Amino acid sequence: MCFDVRTLFIVNPASGRARSAHFKRKLLDRVANMPDAKAFVLTAAGQAQQVASDAACDGCDRIVVAGGDGTVNEVINGISDSRVALGIVPLGTGNVLACELGLRTDDIDGALDVINQGKVREFDLGLAVHRQDQDTQDDHAYKAYGRRFLLMAGFGFDAEVVRSVPPRAKGLFGRMAYAPTLIRESVRYKPSTFRIMLDSQPAFSTTAYNVVVCNCATYAPNLQIAPDARPDDGMLDVLIFESRPAMKLRFLGWLSASLITKWAADPCAVHHPAKHVRIDSDPPVKMQLDGDVHGESGVEIRVLPKALRLIVP
Repeated sequence: MCFDVRTLFIVNPASGRARSAHFKRKLLDRVANMPDAKAFVLTAAGQAQQVASDAACDGCDRIVVAGGDGTVNEVINGISDSRVALGIVPLGTGNVLACELGLRTDDIDGALDVINQGKVREFDLGLAVHRQDQDTQDDHAYKAYGRRFLLMAGFGFDAEVVRSVPPRAKGLFGRMAYAPTLIRESVRYKPSTFRIMLDSQPAFSTTAYNVVVCNCATYAPNLQIAPDARPDDGMLDVLIFESRPAMKLRFLGWLSASLITKWAADPCAVHHPAKHVRIDSDPPVKMQLDGDVHGESGVEIRVLPKALRLIVP
């Protein structure tokens, strides 16, 4: 694919609920009248990463994602270390990045105004690499093995919830599709023994329901679990939700409340700042990156300082 344009809009028709369809049609009409811009409507799962890679190689200045956090994650991994500026038109189910940036969802004109103003801020990224893929110390090759994330990497309870929610349910019910799964997993999910190493410190073991490596403060729409996290400070914030009485109920309560109103989690998690994290668990647990499952524990995560140029309000 060749994209000889200054701005490419990558539109995911599957993002968000059916009610978002007319917003996407409105966006396509707007893009058709924009000079030196083009829209590409995705037709297959996982296609956004390759489209973004091709656009970056073709010299696009800006790539705008019209979709959700999962599509944004694909594009981040597609543009890699290029200096392409990334913008968003939030039309997904969760739109956590939009909440982090203070963008209104389903507001095409407002999102396009932000894109046209072109204010760019450099954000850190996280890079997760499965241990079996770490057969090189070369930095470029190491990055090629890994998967980048902007918001968070979650291990355990939250990743299991993400894995269990049917995509069709998200399309029909939006964020409320998570409610039944949250309740079910809060009853049946068992803690794991995690072995964690932070930077060059000795590894330690802990029993926990969930470990979340945050790059941003916002964890879910209307919910902050790492209010001190900053996406441009060169650090990651590691939160450990240990196996303590009522911990699962607290986590369930925060997430459930966030479906209705804005909420900040109380500071009951163990918090560690770090640039480099190793996470293993027994038994192995699922890993979610920016809201989609990508393998299991047994990974190294490092921060990539100022690796993303993001168009912000």
